[in-house]
Amino acid sequence: MKEQAYIIRSKAVFDSVHDEPYEAAILIEGKKIKKILPWDCRGYEQYPVTDYREKMIMSSFLDAHTHIFSGAVNASRFVCFELGSCKSAEECVEKMAEFARQNPDLKRLRGSGWFVGAWGNNELPDRYMLDKAICDRPVYLQCADGHSMWLNSKALEEAKIVPRPDMKNGIVETDEKGELTGMLLEPAACAPAMEKYMEFSDEEMLFIHEDFQKVLAANGIAAVSEMFAEDYTEETYHSYGLMKRMDEEKGLSAHVFVYTKLFGFTDFTPYFKMKAHFNSGHFHISGLKGFIDGVTETYTGLLLEPYTDRPETCGVGLPLWPREKMQEEIIAANAQGIQVRLHCIADGSVRMALDMYEKAAFRDGGRDVRNTVEHIENIHPDDLDRFAKLNVVASMQPYHLVLSNNDKILQIGEERCRYEWPIRMLKEHGARIAFGTDYPVVGLNPFKTIYAAIARKDDHGIPTGHNPWETISLADALKSYTREAAYVYHTEKTMGSVEEGKDADLIVLDRNLFTSSPEEIRDASVYSTYFEGRYIYQKQRKEGGYLHGTEKDVY
Repeated sequence: MKEQAYIIRSKAVFDSVHDEPYEAAILIEGKKIKKILPWDCRGYEQYPVTDYREKMIMSSFLDAHTHIFSGAVNASRFVCFELGSCKSAEECVEKMAEFARQNPDLKRLRGSGWFVGAWGNNELPDRYMLDKAICDRPVYLQCADGHSMWLNSKALEEAKIVPRPDMKNGIVETDEKGELTGMLLEPAACAPAMEKYMEFSDEEMLFIHEDFQKVLAANGIAAVSEMFAEDYTEETYHSYGLMKRMDEEKGLSAHVFVYTKLFGFTDFTPYFKMKAHFNSGHFHISGLKGFIDGVTETYTGLLLEPYTDRPETCGVGLPLWPREKMQEEIIAANAQGIQVRLHCIADGSVRMALDMYEKAAFRDGGRDVRNTVEHIENIHPDDLDRFAKLNVVASMQPYHLVLSNNDKILQIGEERCRYEWPIRMLKEHGARIAFGTDYPVVGLNPFKTIYAAIARKDDHGIPTGHNPWETISLADALKSYTREAAYVYHTEKTMGSVEEGKDADLIVLDRNLFTSSPEEIRDASVYSTYFEGRYIYQKQRKEGGYLHGTEKDVY
């Protein structure tokens, strides 16, 4: 049976290879880009043509760092995902109380997006504030950075949270009386609460994931990841099995790359067993994830020198796993050809990761593992050259600069803030930089991420950060969001650019970004989405214009 073939064309095709868009037509046959043609399609008149005129065509976005399972849940009706707009703990409580009133059927109340850095102080909230508003149902509130949870008393009881002063890589916070405050810091401490947060029936979870596929299509995203570093348990097999089932029965409309638990293993038989078991077309077990530190907002980011406002510490309870064990595990993983991705917020954890990768490089036999350092919210200038030398990818999330809201100046001081989110400096020192969002830490919208990278401004156009010179070009931002992210996922031969022979994962934007102002780029949207040659999303027409992608859009 002959595969369907057709042509799409535009006066502006950005291929993620060159630095400017050009006029071109793209012949798609089956799942692949068959040929790049002149715009007039001369000699190929037999094929149907969709002419997008001035709208820009480019490779679909590949988000290099997400948490797809909790992200899909947070995009659902089961979660109040609006806490990021709150400017105080009290406002969060009010919003959750309203959510509770609007959802009397939910036995468990979930919220996400609160962030102490947006409140103008560093005071963590407590359970008593939530108890006054909601005492009859458990309340689980996930911090925007994913490293803290805020619970009411009912949730503490349901999740069986108890004080654990001996916890080595997390903090169950207690007050001066030794009683629980309702705050859990870092993933190990949050784990029991996250189990409840993510507890749904199979039918509910399938609905959540199916609905989320539409969200990805509306944002033009053809690849995401699961970066939670989950263990090789029956529960993990079950949750991953739902995604495999979806892929085999209906077909996912975006690739999912999963990174499982690094810490605690030098024999990676469980990893290879899981990788073989979940071998499907679009769901992939791709590597290992570890956390060296947490976040500077809770003083769990690992600094080389003490915190400016807490000179007694370079970071509380760090590193989150013993360095000697981490080193053994990274060496073992790389020697077996497994990619490692390490969460590193601050300059101390970034250096530790690079040091450990350097030692592993002497033992891995020259394998092309493509280790990454995730986040890099600040760096010591002595480490800028080391990414290129070690072939370590800087996996960064530019919109985190907006989320931070200039709060680092209080904690690490002006001099170190000169090296916060050092995207341009890393680029100039030869580093490969892959972009992502860390969704649901921030939203999936790629254009806000691009705007943060090229303008270093917040959503209102106000400069943010203390090093405004760290902007990069639009072409470099788009390449980091496509070709470089494909490199991280080891898929650069099939994804990430508009080239002959690659998968036809293409998006049409509602404008030419290269003839738009930075503010117009911020407000851009996806007009159409193609995944492996299938036309899966059309921006819905509405009176007076178009409606940005929602779950009601054509899919």
